[in-house]
Amino acid sequence: MHLIPANWSHFHLLVSVFPSVGLLFAVGLYVAAMVANKGLMQRVCLLVFAGMALLGIPTYLSGDGAMDALAGRPAIPVDAADLHYYWSWAAFALLALTGVASLLVLWRSRDLERPSTNSQHVVLGLALVTLLLMAIVGELGWEIAHRELGLPPAGGMLGGTSHIWSHIHIILNHFPTVGSVVALLFLATGLYKDNDQLKKGGIVVFVMCAVLGATTYVSGAGAMWAFTDPAVEGISQVRINMHRDFAILSLFGLAFTGGLGWFELWRYRYLGRFSSLSMKLVLVFAVISLVIMAETGHLGGQINHPEIRDAAEVLGTDPSAFWSPRIELLINVIMWFVPWQTVHFFGYTLVFATVLAVSLRIFGIWKSVSFPAIHRIIPLGVFGVMMNVFSGMLMLMADTSRYVNDETFWPKMFFLPIGALAVLYFSLSDRLWQVKAGEDAPMSAKWVAVLVLFSWTVVIMGGRLMPYINL
Repeated sequence: MHLIPANWSHFHLLVSVFPSVGLLFAVGLYVAAMVANKGLMQRVCLLVFAGMALLGIPTYLSGDGAMDALAGRPAIPVDAADLHYYWSWAAFALLALTGVASLLVLWRSRDLERPSTNSQHVVLGLALVTLLLMAIVGELGWEIAHRELGLPPAGGMLGGTSHIWSHIHIILNHFPTVGSVVALLFLATGLYKDNDQLKKGGIVVFVMCAVLGATTYVSGAGAMWAFTDPAVEGISQVRINMHRDFAILSLFGLAFTGGLGWFELWRYRYLGRFSSLSMKLVLVFAVISLVIMAETGHLGGQINHPEIRDAAEVLGTDPSAFWSPRIELLINVIMWFVPWQTVHFFGYTLVFATVLAVSLRIFGIWKSVSFPAIHRIIPLGVFGVMMNVFSGMLMLMADTSRYVNDETFWPKMFFLPIGALAVLYFSLSDRLWQVKAGEDAPMSAKWVAVLVLFSWTVVIMGGRLMPYINL
C-alpha cells in the first residue's frame, strides 16, 4: 500500500533512485561481463541500461510535478530547486542517449555471439558519464529537503553528533533496495535461461547488498543521534523508532539472502552447478527482504518528508513502545552485553585467521597446498563475519553515541565493507581457482590479498582501540 504514490513528491521519491543506483550496479555487472567475455550477460546489462533510461521518464515528470507541489513551502530553497532541475535535464538527456545506444547495440549484434568491442566501450563510456551527472543531480536534490545537511558541523558527544552520518545514510540506504531489484532480475533471468553466469551475477549483487546493508544500518544509527544530539526541530523520535524496528528486520533479511547466496558461490566451485533448492530459497529470502526494505524505506522517508505522510495517521507519543529501545535497555545490562562482546571477539578471530591463512597461500607460503584446498576454510571466515554483524549491531545499540563519535570507528566502518567485498574475489576468480600445489598465484590475486589483509587489520585495530579513545 505504501508503494502506491500519494502525490508527485511521493512518486518522485519512489522512482528517482532507480536510474542512478540501478545503473551503477548494471555498469559493474557489464564490466564483469566484458572482462569475462560473456555475451548473454552483456545483453541483459544492455537491456537494463535501456530500462533505466525508460525509468528516467517518470523520474523527470514526477520531479517536475514535485517542484510545483513544493513551490509554496517556505522551507524549500528556490535556487536549490532550480539548480537541481537544470542539472536533471542534462542527466536525463544523457541517460536517454545511453538507453538508445544500448538498444542500437543490441539490434546490431542480434545475429552475433556478442556485441563488438568498440560498441561495448561506447555504451560503457556513456553510462559512466551519466552516472557522474546523476550523482550531481542526486546531491542537489537531497539538499532541497534535507535541511540538516546545511547545519554547521558537530563533533563529539559534547558538541553533538555529526550530520556526516545523515549524509552517508542518505547515500547508502538506496543501495540494498535497488540492488536487490537488480539482483532479482539477473537471478530470475539466469534461472529462466539456465545460465550460470547470470545466476552468479545476481548472487554477487545480493552479497554486495548484504554487506552494504550492514554499513547502511550503522550509518542510520549515527544519523539518529545526529537528529537527536542535538535535537533537530520537526524530527519525531517515534517515527525514527518505527523506522529502526523495520531496519533490524531488513538487516536480518539481507544477511540471510546474502549469506545463502555466498554459500552457493563457494559450493559452485566444487560441484560446478548451483543447487535448485538453494536458488529458490535465495529468491524467497530476497522477495521477503525486498518487501521489508520497501516498508523500511517508506518509514524512513516519513522522518524528514512531511509531504508523503498520511494526514489521517494517528501517531503514538511513546518512543519506547518499539523493539529497538527495549533491546537497547536489555543490552545495556552487563550480563547481556559481555556475552555478545565475547561473540564479537570470537567472530573477529575466525575472520582474521581465515584471511591470514588464505592470504599467506596466495603470497607463496604453503605452496604445497593447492588454492582449492585452502578455499575450503573460507566459510569459517564468512561465519565469523555473520557473528560480527549481529553481535556488532547489538553492541552498537548499547552505546551508539559513543561509537559513532569515536575517531577509530570511522576507519573501522570504512574498511569493513572493502574487506568483506574483496573476499568475493577468492570465490570468483577462475585463474586463482586453477592454482595447483607448487604453483604461484597470479599477481592480481596477491594485490587483492594485500587489500583484504590490510582492511581487516584496520577493522580489528579500530575496534580494539575504541575503549581507549575519548575516555
